[in-house]
Amino acid sequence: MKHVKKGRIALAVALAVVGGMLAGCASGGGGASPTLTLVTWGGSTQDGIKKAIADPFTASTGIKTRVTNPVDYGKYTAQIKNKQVTWDWADAEAFFIYQHPDYWAPIDTSIVKVNPSDYILLPGQKEVPANLIPNGSYSFAIAYRTDAKGAHPQTWADFFDTKKFPGKRAIYNSPYGMLEVALIADGVPFDQLYPLDVNRALKKLDTIKDDLVFWNSGAELQQAMVSGEAKYAFAWNNRIADIEQKGEPVALEWNQNLQDTGFLVTPKVGPHVKDMMKYFAFSLKPKIQRDYALATGYSPVLKSAMAEIPKDKQKYFNAYQPNLDKAIGTINLQWWADHYDSATATWAAWAGQ
Repeated sequence: MKHVKKGRIALAVALAVVGGMLAGCASGGGGASPTLTLVTWGGSTQDGIKKAIADPFTASTGIKTRVTNPVDYGKYTAQIKNKQVTWDWADAEAFFIYQHPDYWAPIDTSIVKVNPSDYILLPGQKEVPANLIPNGSYSFAIAYRTDAKGAHPQTWADFFDTKKFPGKRAIYNSPYGMLEVALIADGVPFDQLYPLDVNRALKKLDTIKDDLVFWNSGAELQQAMVSGEAKYAFAWNNRIADIEQKGEPVALEWNQNLQDTGFLVTPKVGPHVKDMMKYFAFSLKPKIQRDYALATGYSPVLKSAMAEIPKDKQKYFNAYQPNLDKAIGTINLQWWADHYDSATATWAAWAGQ
């Protein structure tokens, strides 16, 4: 009887251990049924990611996803440094990714398989940066109301010429991209832009400061153009394309558009790195890229995906070849990685004057 009792105790202990292990797996602590948390900036981009990528990924793989917002760099950095990552992916801007190359997991090329020749390279790019997976690209371009009388600005110099082109200009309340176009308007050739002369750019902006309206989000940009508060705008192309296709009297001038891109990364100390690699691989399927592009206005990163977009829609995307041909260049991400904080502080002081 003693042997039987000991056996029952041992069995009970074993069952408790196994039960605890199963409970740990069910909780997502590296187990079989994780939920991937994807953090975005909200709005139409979040809706597009959920509809075009996250939900179809779950349907295809059984791996659950939770799409939420907002991105907070301070919170994300703290998670990574403390090795307590709860955000498997955040829609981080490329400069932040460049600032912290040691944060990101190496690409698992046994899962993420793309023919390098299928990538769409932006102006000045010779290849995709090592250990980074391209994410949708976009442009800063001149937007204008089509119901305004007369010609519209066709260059950044025109955009800064308020005598020839009177009216309010809506600009991004950030130095990112805005410093570049101010210097271009001031006569600096693109191949001599970097390192950016921040003070010179702000002096150029001073010349039109009384005619400026600041936008802080894509929704604010759209509202400024739809309401007529601004006649022209330094704009994200996808946000203008969105309201143009909805019938608003707005359009984009693609001449001298300034290209920019993003990347897909996941923290190397995160709990679901392998599953995120599966998510990245899924998001790079041409048809998924097409659906994401049509839902958000960001360009796909693959030539094969661009070919999937209806011909009459391709003109709205920055990676459409005729629009690429009109680009003045691509933002230097390493300069911004090195100078973003200081440039933003200087901008904030200038904009708040």
